[in-house]
Amino acid sequence: MIRDLKRICMTTNHKEEIIEERLKAWLSGDPSGVRHAALELFLHQKDLSIQDIYDQLSDTFPVTYHAVGGMVGLVSSRIGVLEGVRDDKAHCRLYCLKEKHRSSVKKMLTI
Repeated sequence: MIRDLKRICMTTNHKEEIIEERLKAWLSGDPSGVRHAALELFLHQKDLSIQDIYDQLSDTFPVTYHAVGGMVGLVSSRIGVLEGVRDDKAHCRLYCLKEKHRSSVKKMLTI
């Protein structure tokens, strides 16, 4: 029983390490800072649509709506720190940062 608990804890810690490695690698390919800025939005706001993110990033960075959509999709599906929920009223998907990954995202943004 104790061995099973250790395995679960190690697995959780290992998953967090993998998330941090993926975030670090993804952020390292960000010479303009747009990826950092996008993740910062999720630390300070909840339930953002692609349009919301685009509107805020396009004021500072030369990005397209499709580039923002691709970036958010990658962070959501490949890295796994965002959660997307369909909003039937707005006819779009709203994304938010998964609480269990908030500390990892903060950590990676300060590196």
